[in-house]
Amino acid sequence: MDLSGLDIVFLIIIVFLSLRAAFRGFVRECLSMAAVILGIGVAVIFSGVVAVYVQPWIGSGAWSQVLSFLGLFLLVYLVVKIFESALDRLVEKINLESLDRALGFFLGIAEGILVSFILVLVLQLQPVFDARGIIAESLVAQFLLPLLPYAERLISG
Repeated sequence: MDLSGLDIVFLIIIVFLSLRAAFRGFVRECLSMAAVILGIGVAVIFSGVVAVYVQPWIGSGAWSQVLSFLGLFLLVYLVVKIFESALDRLVEKINLESLDRALGFFLGIAEGILVSFILVLVLQLQPVFDARGIIAESLVAQFLLPLLPYAERLISG
């Protein structure tokens, strides 16, 4: 069982993300991701609608779209962060920090596996060099390869 350079990179990513999530806790880690994802999602979906209401003050053009996108993103981000702070205080008050950190550790492992999967997918799809040899030597990549056909179909449409 020899670890390749790619395996070492994957293991460093998984260990780093799992330790970071364990120190931050499940609530903070999960809601931090949710704040960014929901903020971007709401901003993408509704920035066109809000831009119509911003245009009388800024004028029509790209700036109304940009400002409405940023405004919506910041609004959703701040609301989720306020909820995160309240939930984090609740977890502390009822003495569930240990459970929060343990769940955070497992969430970090899942994040690390997801990041590793994305790296394998990028290596497979990039046209710069042939990565089949590097991927074939990696134990972690061999674990993730059975999932790649599904992801490639999702990306290609």
